[in-house]
Amino acid sequence: MTLSRTTGFLFVLMATTFGLVAGACGTDGENGAAGAQGTPGPAGPAGPPGPAGGAAADGGAPGLGGACTQPCHTFNGVVDQWRFSNHSHPQKSEVGGGACGNCHALDGIQQRVANKYVIAADASAPTNVAQGHLGYRSATNAASEIAYAGASVIGRIHCSTCHDFNPTNDPHVTGKYVAGQAPLRVAGGATDNVYLEKSADAGASTGTALAYKSANTCVFCHKSRKDVTAYIDPTTNKLTSTTWGPHEGPQADIYSAQGAYQLDGKLYGSSEHVTIANKCVTCHMAPVATNGNVPDHTMKPTVKTCTGTAGCHSQYTGTTFDILGGQTSVKKALFELQGLLNGAGLLTRSESAPYVAIEEAELGDGQFPLDKVRPGLT
Repeated sequence: MTLSRTTGFLFVLMATTFGLVAGACGTDGENGAAGAQGTPGPAGPAGPPGPAGGAAADGGAPGLGGACTQPCHTFNGVVDQWRFSNHSHPQKSEVGGGACGNCHALDGIQQRVANKYVIAADASAPTNVAQGHLGYRSATNAASEIAYAGASVIGRIHCSTCHDFNPTNDPHVTGKYVAGQAPLRVAGGATDNVYLEKSADAGASTGTALAYKSANTCVFCHKSRKDVTAYIDPTTNKLTSTTWGPHEGPQADIYSAQGAYQLDGKLYGSSEHVTIANKCVTCHMAPVATNGNVPDHTMKPTVKTCTGTAGCHSQYTGTTFDILGGQTSVKKALFELQGLLNGAGLLTRSESAPYVAIEEAELGDGQFPLDKVRPGLT
């Protein structure tokens, strides 16, 4: 149906009167203030994975993504291996004063090889500190050991403890990594010496020299802190504390068979293990094929290392380290020694008086590190 002229005219008139027909556009006004931010919407689905980083050319810089993932931060890399080592565990928590920081502080070795240490005011400079020796004599001829000179307060052992990282070779600074670019802090040449604490006589603190190549670094800390020649008075043999005797890690003293107290008329033999080229490192840090043959920084030996084609015990077919019954015989001897010492009243597992003899169950548990000395006895 079509509108009549009159009806159409009235419609236009009403529309105009009541603003239903738009007039000419005016100029734009200023923007108003921004409103409050709305609630975020749900996260969208994950996008597809990006392309893999490019491989580095031989001898060149790492490709895209390679700087962080090769060779340190992969599952089989050095850092991950170190995390499975005992070095990555808390190191006695607090360094404190005295000698502890020489081994337990992050920069303990760094301080020592730089001949930075603290000694008694009345003492002359000790010898061979840069080669690991700790012991010295004061002006009153009292046996002592150098104190840590650094500033660390928390025990921590990391890459820079053993390796000389600095701005010229730190991959986090240079942006590249080349195997072997950070040398060990302790010299490991064929003629470089490292020192056990045992001296030849009680009159001088000279230590005993070893030449263990790259394992010189291990000897710096894995040895007794005490010079047995000066520490044990042969006339009294008095036990002065529950921790009297070697420190908790005398591995180098035992391995070399040169760090023990010398009983009159007794000769100590040595193991065939001392003939191994790089000593501790050969067995504890075998190259890892999946990590470019970089030494294993878990520092945990494997039976395969002992028995492989290049191993010493290639005829052994067992799966434990009890090769040729070695562990069995040593443990038997330890039980025997524990029983004899306990029978003589020289052991305890109590930290305070009254001391009591070790119970039968404890004598058989094999936890020899828990056995302490009963002080005051001779």
